[in-house]
Amino acid sequence: MKNPNINIAIKKKLIIVLFVIIFSLIGLSGRIFYIQYFQAEFLQSLAFAQQTRDRLIKPNRGAIYDRNMVGIAVTETVASVSVIYHQIREPERVAQILSQMLDLDYDYVYEKTQRRVALERIKTRVDRDIANQIAQMDLAGVVIDEDIRRIYPFSTLASQVIGFVGRDNQGIIGLEAKFESFLGGQSGRILTETDVIGREIVTGQRTRIPPVDGYSLVTTIDTVVQLYAEQILEKAVEFKGAQRGAIIVMNPATGDILAMAEYPNYDLNDPYTINDEELAAIWDTKQANERSAALQQMWRSKVISDGYEPGSTFKILTAAIAIEEGITSVDNIRRI
Repeated sequence: MKNPNINIAIKKKLIIVLFVIIFSLIGLSGRIFYIQYFQAEFLQSLAFAQQTRDRLIKPNRGAIYDRNMVGIAVTETVASVSVIYHQIREPERVAQILSQMLDLDYDYVYEKTQRRVALERIKTRVDRDIANQIAQMDLAGVVIDEDIRRIYPFSTLASQVIGFVGRDNQGIIGLEAKFESFLGGQSGRILTETDVIGREIVTGQRTRIPPVDGYSLVTTIDTVVQLYAEQILEKAVEFKGAQRGAIIVMNPATGDILAMAEYPNYDLNDPYTINDEELAAIWDTKQANERSAALQQMWRSKVISDGYEPGSTFKILTAAIAIEEGITSVDNIRRI
């Protein structure tokens, strides 16, 4: 005959196990519900970031024109060359070819091919012809992307007014910086599905989200008038032995600025080369903060930023006060 106490003990254990299973299932169901309805978007974004490679496409920066639609700051289409570590099969050969084609040091390129990152940029602003030659070689792990380069056709024309862009094609100073939100545009993307170590799952299957190009800017500057003003100003400064000078040409009927010339100016295509010969001779001895201050001084528009004596322009106010107080008359002023 079995002991009834043993049956009761077994039943209690079974009930406890059953409750544990039931509560575990309820907890798991609740957790699944929480993940599915409250964390779905967050987890999907993490999975998307892990399973795709996102490469940016730079938009075409808007041009800057003079009043006659002559381009004084334009964009040229170029390319950038990058490598993907997990897709490279022959790193030595890749480094050898890229170093020769892009005129770079072999060790520099090879070091970049060994970096275990999703995408390593080798060189930006590469001419399209060279980029096309590299693309035709079909090197595994080498990626050619669209890129842009800012060109200033007149080099020094209205340099302090126009300003220039940095390596990221964002305006640093002048009109380029002032109207960055209009000129810059919005970047596009190339999305590629990858596995856990960054290799393309389906080679050549990519999603391209096109960029939005920037708006162009039309100024009141007249290129011809600006060129004449700068030539006259340069000769006047040199003749007088002055440190600098400025000329503003304005249409009095409309207020349009036809020219805003300053001398010395600088080359917008090479803005980090100092324009002072004496300072350039000792440039290597200067500290970083001293170089930065000198460049900022060269880039800055003194016409807009600096205070200056009104000179003869103030005579109009003096004459008006004299006439109002009866000290003189219009006829006397005309004779003067």
